[in-house]
Amino acid sequence: MRGEHLFPFGFKFLPQPKFVLAVSLYVVCLALSLCWMGTATAQSQLPATSSGAFDNMFGDIDAAAPQAISFSSEARNMRFVLDRSQPRVVLLRFDGDPEIWALTSHWGPRGDEFLRNDVGEVMVRITTLGGVTLFGPVGANGAPASVSGKARTLSTPTRSENTLQATVERAITWFGGIGHRSIRIEAAGGLAPPLVHEALRRAAQGISRAPRGFLGQPKKRIRLIRVERAARRPNVSLDRNVLTIGVVPGAGYAGRPSSAAVLAAIKRDK
Repeated sequence: MRGEHLFPFGFKFLPQPKFVLAVSLYVVCLALSLCWMGTATAQSQLPATSSGAFDNMFGDIDAAAPQAISFSSEARNMRFVLDRSQPRVVLLRFDGDPEIWALTSHWGPRGDEFLRNDVGEVMVRITTLGGVTLFGPVGANGAPASVSGKARTLSTPTRSENTLQATVERAITWFGGIGHRSIRIEAAGGLAPPLVHEALRRAAQGISRAPRGFLGQPKKRIRLIRVERAARRPNVSLDRNVLTIGVVPGAGYAGRPSSAAVLAAIKRDK
């Protein structure tokens, strides 16, 4: 048969006009495009993986992700929360400890992130692969920590007595409980009671961690604690038996010295 080519099983191939072949190719290309678009759309609609929360948590130090993540470590059975809800700082809180630490990020040569407190001590290290190592209370060697799940964000300090005077009177009982009944307290600069409460609470923790007998030395004996407004950054110093704590209103937990900063100021040689 002229113009026909017989294939096995009786199939025939008939010559087709050029425009028919062009239309066929167009239909094939259109079908492939639709399939690709459908696949891309389906992928974009897939739910986030379980690692999404971790990526959001540790992706950008300036991100304000509205979430926190809890961790656990076998060392001393420690549990803690890391909170990225604040810009420029990472909040940390250990279970059973009222202090909330405002940590800053520092990057290592291999891309690891080191979270340091306000005296430069490394509290947590996060590797580029997501591994977390806890330092701080577990010592300089550190201990691995694993993700336990999501946690509530750590809110800004609001707990205090109704008035500044009541806050100061309440703080006196803290220092009396650690053997410093003769300490006087002053607050200046029109500071809000919650901020004064937070600063004095951290001061009480720092003083309680001083070596035994250390504060009995004439130069280290604290007779007055003064909480005042700081110009730019929080600070703490001990001079002539006066412990001065400078706080920054409006900066939340990052606006007051930590207990570690208080202890460092007490131990610093003058």
